[in-house]
Amino acid sequence: MRRLALPLFVALILAAPAVASAAPVTPLQAQMAAKMLEFNDFKAQVQLGMENTLPATLLGTRPEWAPMFKAAVSDELDHDMPVIDSMLGQALGRTFTNDELQVGLKIVSDPNLRLIYLAAQNGGRPPEVQISKATEDALATPAGQSFASKLQTINTVLEPLLVEVTATVVPGALRRFGEKAEAVEVKNRAAAGYAPAK
Repeated sequence: MRRLALPLFVALILAAPAVASAAPVTPLQAQMAAKMLEFNDFKAQVQLGMENTLPATLLGTRPEWAPMFKAAVSDELDHDMPVIDSMLGQALGRTFTNDELQVGLKIVSDPNLRLIYLAAQNGGRPPEVQISKATEDALATPAGQSFASKLQTINTVLEPLLVEVTATVVPGALRRFGEKAEAVEVKNRAAAGYAPAK
């Protein structure tokens, strides 16, 4: 299993049913969650997913809003990552044993495996790289094989997180963007001689 297809991370900001609360996240689960989100370049995927949130017709008259919105999403993601890490950590804890997480951490830490995955995710040709011997050895263990097998169907496990991630990121991102955009619009309206809002 050299490809490790993980298409779910691309869709982490789509809507799905809410997930019930669970036990606190262990350090191992949190470490794995952070590594998997890094593996997938999660922040960049969210940025891409939210690019079309503002109507194109509005951006036609307010092109300066696009970079403001992008900055607001980035700031909110930085703020919310501990929450998102814990959400994913809980889901991982319900799915994988500690042995599987420990060996899985070695597997997803392989930088060449990440390059192969990102190329496949973006529809590109896999780079001419090989996964390390340590990764191959980890995949050959019973825990590594079990981890890889479960990873192939991880979408069904993590889909309930999608609405939770959305509900976490969107309100703060919109608030941050609204504050920036409103400050600019208030200044523009004053310069145009319009009456101030109540």
